[in-house]
Amino acid sequence: MSVARLLSLLLFCCVSYSSSSVFLFKNPVVGLVACRPHQVQAFTLFKNEFDTSHCNHSDTFNGVWCDNSTGAITKLQLRACLSGILKSNSSLFGFSQLRYLDLSHNNFISSSLPSEFGNLNRLEVLSVSSNGFLGQVPFPFNNLSLLSYVDFSQNELTGSFPLVRNLTKLTLLDLSHNHFSGTLNPYSSIFELNQLRYLDL
Repeated sequence: MSVARLLSLLLFCCVSYSSSSVFLFKNPVVGLVACRPHQVQAFTLFKNEFDTSHCNHSDTFNGVWCDNSTGAITKLQLRACLSGILKSNSSLFGFSQLRYLDLSHNNFISSSLPSEFGNLNRLEVLSVSSNGFLGQVPFPFNNLSLLSYVDFSQNELTGSFPLVRNLTKLTLLDLSHNHFSGTLNPYSSIFELNQLRYLDL
C-alpha cells in the first residue's frame, strides 16, 4: 500500500463527524431524517447540474452525510459520478457546514477551480484529483485554514505554486501531475507548514 493511500485511510478513519450517512443514489428515502429538507433540496440541485448517468449506484462510498443535531451536510463524496461544468454559481458552494469533500475522478469539462471554493471555510478534507481542472488555483483557497488534507493531483492546473501560508493544519498536500511552474525558493510558504507529513510535487 502506498504512503498516500495509507494516509488517506488514516485521515478518513480518524475524522469524527457525529453524523448519519445518507446514500441518496441508492435509496432516496433511507436516512433522510438527519438531513434538513432544504439541505436535501440543495443536494438535489447540485446533482442535477451534471450528467450522472455514469454513476455507480452500488458504490456505498458515494453519498452525503448530515450532522444529527443541525441537519446540515458535513460530508459529500461523489467519485467518478459527475460530468459537466463546475460553475462559480454551483449550489455546492452553499454548503457552508461542509467539512469533507471528495469530488475526485469526475469529468468537469473545461472547468477551472472556482474561487467560490473559498466559501467552504469549514473544509478539513478536499480531494478534487483526476478531474481535468484547468488554470490556476484561486487565491481564496489559501483562506481555508482548517484544511488538513488536500489532493489536487492529476489535473491540468497551471501557474505559480499555490499559496498555502494560512494552511497551518495541513498534513497531506498532493499537487502532482499538473503543470505548475516557477521557482520553489527557501522562502516559500510551504516550508512554514510544520504539520505537513506527506508532500507530492
